[in-house]
Amino acid sequence: MQSTSSSARWASPKRSATEALAARYRHLFVLPRTEIILLLTALTSFLLSLEARGSGWVSAFITATVIAVLSSIAISSALLIADKTTIANFRRTSAMVLMSQALWLVCTTAGLGYSAVIGSTRPLANAVMFGAFVGLGMEFLTVNGAFTESTPLSAPLAAVHPVSTFLIVGLPLTTGPFSLATVGTGAVSLAVIAAFTPLLRRRKTSHGHDPVRLFQAFMKAWTNKDAADLEAVISDHAEPTRVVTKVMRFRQSSGDTFVVLPGVHPGPFFPVGSYNLPGVIAEEFKETGHVLTLHRPGGHERNLTSNDLAHQYASQICEFARTIIPSEAGTMRGPLYGRIGKASVSSTAFSRDVLLTISFAPLGSDDLEPRVEEEMSRLASAVGFTASTVDAHNSLAHEQEHPDTSDPGWKDIFARMKDSEPRPLSIAYSHSSEVGFSAGDDVTENGINLLMLETGGTKSVLILADANNAVSNLHEEAAKALESSGYQLIEFCTSDSHDLAARGLTVTRGYRALGEATPVNVITKLVVDLARLAETRLAQCRYGSGEFTSSVSVFGSKALDEFASITQSSSKFAKRYAKPAVATALSLLALSLAL
Repeated sequence: MQSTSSSARWASPKRSATEALAARYRHLFVLPRTEIILLLTALTSFLLSLEARGSGWVSAFITATVIAVLSSIAISSALLIADKTTIANFRRTSAMVLMSQALWLVCTTAGLGYSAVIGSTRPLANAVMFGAFVGLGMEFLTVNGAFTESTPLSAPLAAVHPVSTFLIVGLPLTTGPFSLATVGTGAVSLAVIAAFTPLLRRRKTSHGHDPVRLFQAFMKAWTNKDAADLEAVISDHAEPTRVVTKVMRFRQSSGDTFVVLPGVHPGPFFPVGSYNLPGVIAEEFKETGHVLTLHRPGGHERNLTSNDLAHQYASQICEFARTIIPSEAGTMRGPLYGRIGKASVSSTAFSRDVLLTISFAPLGSDDLEPRVEEEMSRLASAVGFTASTVDAHNSLAHEQEHPDTSDPGWKDIFARMKDSEPRPLSIAYSHSSEVGFSAGDDVTENGINLLMLETGGTKSVLILADANNAVSNLHEEAAKALESSGYQLIEFCTSDSHDLAARGLTVTRGYRALGEATPVNVITKLVVDLARLAETRLAQCRYGSGEFTSSVSVFGSKALDEFASITQSSSKFAKRYAKPAVATALSLLALSLAL
């Protein structure tokens, strides 16, 4: 890691644990439409019947197609009866049946070709039987690996389709004694394929959870929106801790506006843990006042272990916020701005509370480390302030910047704040829902908030989008649009909400950053409209703040790293296992053709 005066720059940034997990799993959920799957199933049934039965293909094709459809219905229904939370549905079991038939067709085609060469139907008959075993192995692997942990249930369900189809397509070909030898090669191939999941299950987390269970829990969370199994696994690895939450309260005659800096991090992804923390807090504050939930330094190690805990935590914040008495006349120092190396910094003080924002836009940045917040608090305390550090989380790029807290510029900005004079403060709040804003899937339903702060005729705005990071040029474009309309941008922040994370699994990182789905020009027009709306509501305020400490159960960095590690090692094991398994299956196929 090389340092600059303001940052440490990673040439090949390490992905977060959640991004690593998303990258490993996301392609497993991308299936064709059900109609396409059924069409391809009918096509493979036709080819399989034509190759195996020749002139008698018509009745075999119709029957095999019906069997494939009925098998998919039977398997998904049986799994649903056994486990109401299974991800097995008609579409997914149909895809499994299609894959099984495709492998079976490959074996049969090889047998047909060899039969044509030697002028005997024996290789074709052997290939049809061998393909049935391969198809059975593939279906067992899918059922036991993705749909259910029960091996006794997986075996008969995996046999339904290949056995039924074989009785129609293959049995008439395998009447000679030579067919018995093929049973042996097919059985060995079946064992090689089916052995993968038991071998994989030998790997365990520190609390005894194997990769297959972890994978199935992720599948349920991502595809069925059922987080119970995954949250149970996470809870077993949880770390109890105490977190400090900061709340600022601004009171006007028209109502109150709150700024919340939670000690908990949003995440890891929908619908697990504290994924939608900013939205949950906003919902909790509906009857209390407007709220901006800003993103503090720290990462997914500070995720809560369940969404129920996130709701409890949000309720505690709201209850505490109601106890804060805005006893002081609203005043403000700043905003002061600084370019500390590559970091853009704003500093605004209300009474003795400093709100410090850090952004690297247009350079890349992600979650800042907790030590940044600790150092800012130390520097602020030295000059009589309490610092609340905001990670703006507003610029997505491949290379990531990190603050160098030893830079003297940090100390200087607090010294400048001490020397500045507090001035009477007027504030106003506006929200994207008030102007008919229609966002893409890069902004949650919690929308975009704007807080306007006015002192001495200068109108400054703090923008908070309930989103996960932003495209690199959004900050600059918003600042230009606001400046041309007579407003000054304090910062354009995102909340780092993970409400949309892992819903769009075709996105490599598992989510869209702000500006990737909603055009930047639409967003910049919105913030100007919000600023104009807020300006009409400006009024003086009173101010109060407070901190409270909560005992919570969080993921912890050890658990996240352990989950990512076991997922990655399992993926490597699968690749290592696949090569000899495929080679073995091909060798056994060749042997069965020669028998």
